[in-house]
Amino acid sequence: MYYSGQEIVEIAVRIEENGNEFYTAAAEMIEESSDIKGLFFDLAEKELLHISIFQKLAEKFDAESFDFEAEDASDYINHLAESHIFGKPDTGKNLAMTIKTPREGLKIAFQFENDSVAFYTELLKCTRSDSKRLVQQVIDEEKEHAAEIMRFL
Repeated sequence: MYYSGQEIVEIAVRIEENGNEFYTAAAEMIEESSDIKGLFFDLAEKELLHISIFQKLAEKFDAESFDFEAEDASDYINHLAESHIFGKPDTGKNLAMTIKTPREGLKIAFQFENDSVAFYTELLKCTRSDSKRLVQQVIDEEKEHAAEIMRFL
Protein backbone atom coordinates (compact mmCIF):
# COMPACT_ATOMS: atom_id res chain seq x y z
CA MET A 1 0.00 0.00 0.00
CA TYR A 2 1.29 3.46 -0.87
CA TYR A 3 0.70 6.45 1.42
CA SER A 4 0.70 10.05 0.31
CA GLY A 5 2.68 12.64 2.26
CA GLN A 6 -0.55 13.87 3.87
CA GLU A 7 -1.41 10.33 4.96
CA ILE A 8 2.05 9.86 6.46
CA VAL A 9 1.52 13.00 8.55
CA GLU A 10 -1.88 11.64 9.63
CA ILE A 11 -0.23 8.35 10.63
CA ALA A 12 2.32 10.30 12.67
CA VAL A 13 -0.54 12.07 14.48
CA ARG A 14 -2.23 8.71 15.14
CA ILE A 15 1.03 7.23 16.48
CA GLU A 16 1.35 10.12 18.92
CA GLU A 17 -2.34 9.91 19.92
CA ASN A 18 -1.94 6.20 20.62
CA GLY A 19 1.24 6.91 22.57
CA ASN A 20 -0.62 9.46 24.70
CA GLU A 21 -3.44 6.99 25.36
CA PHE A 22 -0.98 4.21 26.18
CA TYR A 23 1.06 6.30 28.62
CA THR A 24 -2.03 7.72 30.32
CA ALA A 25 -3.70 4.31 30.73
CA ALA A 26 -0.43 2.67 31.85
CA ALA A 27 0.12 5.39 34.47
CA GLU A 28 -3.44 5.04 35.75
CA MET A 29 -2.98 1.27 36.14
CA ILE A 30 -0.11 1.81 38.59
CA GLU A 31 -1.90 2.14 41.92
CA GLU A 32 0.75 3.67 44.14
CA SER A 33 2.64 6.84 43.36
CA SER A 34 6.01 6.00 41.83
CA ASP A 35 8.69 7.31 39.53
CA ILE A 36 7.40 5.06 36.73
CA LYS A 37 3.85 6.38 37.13
CA GLY A 38 5.25 9.94 36.95
CA LEU A 39 7.33 9.05 33.90
CA PHE A 40 4.29 7.68 32.06
CA PHE A 41 2.21 10.80 32.83
CA ASP A 42 5.12 13.01 31.70
CA LEU A 43 5.51 11.06 28.44
CA ALA A 44 1.75 11.29 27.84
CA GLU A 45 2.02 15.08 28.00
CA LYS A 46 4.98 15.10 25.63
CA GLU A 47 3.02 13.04 23.10
CA LEU A 48 0.43 15.85 23.06
CA LEU A 49 3.18 18.28 22.06
CA HIS A 50 4.17 15.99 19.19
CA ILE A 51 0.54 15.81 18.07
CA SER A 52 0.45 19.60 17.84
CA ILE A 53 3.69 19.65 15.83
CA PHE A 54 2.34 17.16 13.30
CA GLN A 55 -1.02 18.93 13.17
CA LYS A 56 0.85 22.13 12.26
CA LEU A 57 2.58 20.21 9.49
CA ALA A 58 -0.79 18.90 8.29
CA GLU A 59 -2.42 22.36 8.38
CA LYS A 60 0.26 23.94 6.24
CA PHE A 61 0.81 20.76 4.29
CA ASP A 62 2.51 21.32 1.02
CA ALA A 63 3.17 18.33 -1.18
CA GLU A 64 6.52 19.94 -1.95
CA SER A 65 7.52 19.55 1.71
CA PHE A 66 7.95 15.83 1.18
CA ASP A 67 9.70 13.98 -1.61
CA PHE A 68 8.17 10.55 -1.93
CA GLU A 69 9.41 10.02 -5.46
CA ALA A 70 12.15 7.64 -4.40
CA GLU A 71 10.38 4.31 -4.51
CA ASP A 72 12.72 2.58 -2.06
CA ALA A 73 12.21 5.27 0.55
CA SER A 74 8.44 5.38 0.18
CA ASP A 75 8.20 1.57 0.32
CA TYR A 76 10.20 1.52 3.55
CA ILE A 77 8.15 4.33 5.09
CA ASN A 78 5.00 2.44 4.15
CA HIS A 79 6.37 -0.70 5.80
CA LEU A 80 7.28 1.22 8.96
CA ALA A 81 3.84 2.86 9.08
CA GLU A 82 2.08 -0.48 8.80
CA SER A 83 4.31 -2.29 11.31
CA HIS A 84 4.56 0.45 13.95
CA ILE A 85 3.39 -0.77 17.34
CA PHE A 86 0.91 2.14 17.52
CA GLY A 87 0.24 2.61 13.81
CA LYS A 88 -3.36 1.40 13.95
CA PRO A 89 -6.23 3.32 15.59
CA ASP A 90 -6.96 2.63 19.28
CA THR A 91 -3.97 0.36 19.88
CA GLY A 92 -2.44 2.49 22.64
CA LYS A 93 -5.17 2.11 25.23
CA ASN A 94 -5.87 -1.52 24.26
CA LEU A 95 -2.21 -2.44 24.64
CA ALA A 96 -1.99 -0.70 28.02
CA MET A 97 -4.83 -2.90 29.27
CA THR A 98 -2.65 -6.00 28.71
CA ILE A 99 0.16 -4.79 30.98
CA LYS A 100 0.67 -6.87 34.11
CA THR A 101 3.61 -4.98 35.66
CA PRO A 102 5.17 -1.52 35.37
CA ARG A 103 8.31 -3.16 33.90
CA GLU A 104 6.19 -4.70 31.13
CA GLY A 105 4.83 -1.21 30.40
CA LEU A 106 8.38 0.15 30.24
CA LYS A 107 9.40 -2.50 27.71
CA ILE A 108 6.44 -1.66 25.47
CA ALA A 109 7.15 2.06 25.86
CA PHE A 110 10.80 1.55 24.92
CA GLN A 111 9.81 -0.36 21.78
CA PHE A 112 7.27 2.35 20.92
CA GLU A 113 9.83 5.13 21.20
CA ASN A 114 12.41 3.24 19.11
CA ASP A 115 9.80 2.39 16.45
CA SER A 116 8.89 6.07 16.37
CA VAL A 117 12.52 7.14 15.90
CA ALA A 118 12.87 4.71 12.97
CA PHE A 119 9.63 5.92 11.36
CA TYR A 120 10.39 9.62 11.77
CA THR A 121 14.01 9.20 10.67
CA GLU A 122 12.82 7.73 7.37
CA LEU A 123 10.21 10.48 7.10
CA LEU A 124 12.96 13.06 7.67
CA LYS A 125 14.92 11.69 4.71
CA CYS A 126 11.98 12.59 2.47
CA THR A 127 11.27 15.94 4.13
CA ARG A 128 12.19 19.32 2.69
CA SER A 129 12.15 22.93 3.84
CA ASP A 130 10.86 24.09 7.25
CA SER A 131 9.16 20.76 7.85
CA LYS A 132 12.59 19.16 8.21
CA ARG A 133 13.30 21.12 11.39
CA LEU A 134 9.99 20.08 12.98
CA VAL A 135 10.44 16.39 12.15
CA GLN A 136 14.02 16.50 13.52
CA GLN A 137 12.71 18.07 16.73
CA VAL A 138 10.31 15.15 17.21
CA ILE A 139 13.09 12.61 16.49
CA ASP A 140 15.33 14.23 19.10
CA GLU A 141 12.54 14.17 21.66
CA GLU A 142 11.65 10.54 20.92
CA LYS A 143 15.30 9.62 21.49
CA GLU A 144 15.20 11.46 24.83
CA HIS A 145 12.05 9.55 25.78
CA ALA A 146 13.75 6.22 25.00
CA ALA A 147 16.74 7.24 27.14
CA GLU A 148 14.41 8.21 30.03
CA ILE A 149 12.64 4.87 29.81
CA MET A 150 15.93 2.97 29.63
CA ARG A 151 16.95 4.40 33.01
CA PHE A 152 14.08 2.41 34.56
CA LEU A 153 14.76 -0.86 32.72
